[in-house]
Amino acid sequence: MMARAAAIALVWLLYAAAPAHAYPHWQFSSGTNRCSSCHYAPSGGGLLSDYGRYQAGDELSSFGGDGALLHGVGPTLPGWLDLGGDLRGALIVNDVQDPDGAHAAVFPMQAELAARLALPGSLSIAGTVGLRGQVRRADELVPDQNFQPVDASQLISREHFVTWQPESPGPYVKLGRFYAPFGLRLPEHVFYVRRDLGFNFMEESYNLSVGWHSDRTELDVTAFMPDELRHMGGTEWGGAVSYQRHIVDDRGAVGGQAKLASGVGVTRAIGGAIAKLYLPAARALVVAEADLVWNRFDGAGATLQLVSIAGVSLFPLRGTVLSLYGEHEQTDLRVSNARWEAGSVELSWFPVAHVELQALGRLQLPAGGDLARTLLVQLHYYL
Repeated sequence: MMARAAAIALVWLLYAAAPAHAYPHWQFSSGTNRCSSCHYAPSGGGLLSDYGRYQAGDELSSFGGDGALLHGVGPTLPGWLDLGGDLRGALIVNDVQDPDGAHAAVFPMQAELAARLALPGSLSIAGTVGLRGQVRRADELVPDQNFQPVDASQLISREHFVTWQPESPGPYVKLGRFYAPFGLRLPEHVFYVRRDLGFNFMEESYNLSVGWHSDRTELDVTAFMPDELRHMGGTEWGGAVSYQRHIVDDRGAVGGQAKLASGVGVTRAIGGAIAKLYLPAARALVVAEADLVWNRFDGAGATLQLVSIAGVSLFPLRGTVLSLYGEHEQTDLRVSNARWEAGSVELSWFPVAHVELQALGRLQLPAGGDLARTLLVQLHYYL
C-alpha cells in the first residue's frame, strides 16, 4: 500500500512535470566548462545565448540545423531583445502492481514563451509565461500551494527576474523568481536531490542571489522567501550558498553547498557536496551528490535525513546521451527501513536543432514495499 500511494504521487508529479531548465551533462563533455557560456543566466538554464544556439545546431545535434530562433527564418530581432519558447508533449506508463494492470496517458506538458530584454547599465529583465497543464479534474486536487486547480492559476510565470552582470564570467546580482543555485541542478525534478531539498515542481521561490563566477570557480549566495501574493511555489524563508571549483584541467568540478530554511512547522539545515568528472577516453560524464538534512519539526523533535544520487552520462553518438542514475534516500538515519532506493535510465536524442526526443525509465523501491515502475516519453521542441 505504501509503494502504491507513493507511486501514484509520483505519477501526479510527472503529469505536472517541470520543463528541463538546462542540460548539465553538456558541461565539460562538450568542451564548454561553464553553463553561462550557452545560457544568459549566470548559473545556466533558461534562454540560450547566440553561442548556445550555435552549439545546439552545429555541435550537439545529430544532423545539425540552424539553432537560431525559428530556425533562422523569422524576423531579425534588435540586439536588446531575445525570445524563445518551449512546447512539450508526453506519454507516461505506470505500473504499481494494480490488479487492473499498468496505466497509460498522453498529455501536453509544456507550452511556454520566454523573453529577455537587455537594459543600460549591465541590467537585463527575463521571464517566462505559459499555460499550466493538468490531467486530473479540478475536484480531484488538494488545493495545495503547488497543485492549485488550473482554473485558479492557469496562466503562470515560473521565472521572472532582473539581473545585473557587467561581464561574464564575473560578479552578478539577480532578483526575482527562480531556483536558487544549488547541487547538480539536474532537470528531472522527481530525483530525490531535487524533490526533497526544496527544488520540486513549481517550487521556485523569490530570491536575491549574488555571486562571483570566474573561469574555474563559482560562488552563489541566495536569500529566499515564498510568494506571498499568489501562494504558489516554495513556502520557506532562508538562505543558501553554493561553491564549485574546476579540477583536472577543467574536465570536472567539486563543490559544497549549504541551505537553511524555515517553513510551516519545520526548520531544515542542509549540507552537502557535489562532484563531476568527464572521462574523454570513455566519453562519459560521472556525477554525484550527497546531502545531509537536519529536520526540526515543531513539537516532534528532529531527524537526520540522507539524500544522494550518482550517475553517468554516455555519449555514444553525436546528439545522443544515455544516462544512468542510482539514488538513495533515508528519511531518518535512526530508522533502518525508512529508506527508498531508485534507479533511472534516460535516453535523450537531439536529431536536429530545436528537437529533442527523450525516454526515462524509473524504478522505485521503498524498504519492505513493492517495486514501482514508470516510463515517461517526451517530445520537446524549442523556438
